Amino acid sequence: MKTAVLNIKIDPKVKKEAQKVADELGFSLSAIINASLKNLARSKTVSFSVLEPSARLKKSIESARCERAQGKSVGPFHNAESMIKSLRS
Repeated sequence: MKTAVLNIKIDPKVKKEAQKVADELGFSLSAIINASLKNLARSKTVSFSVLEPSARLKKSIESARCERAQGKSVGPFHNAESMIKSLRS
């Protein structure tokens, strides 16, 4: 099989963590990247699984919970105008 060299810039911490997971699964990092690129070429789609909410999402969820507890923006809304009015208040 012919191979080509691919140089990518990546956060060293991400590389280290990914290398650890690849090793635990019994794969080289190169094999995992190669399989991902083959899947991209074949399916012409990219998919990501995010298991842990980001810090920003956690903050938004907490903010929404606080607003709900205070009776803000909870609906139900009978039309779009009343929802938008509530969001702007």
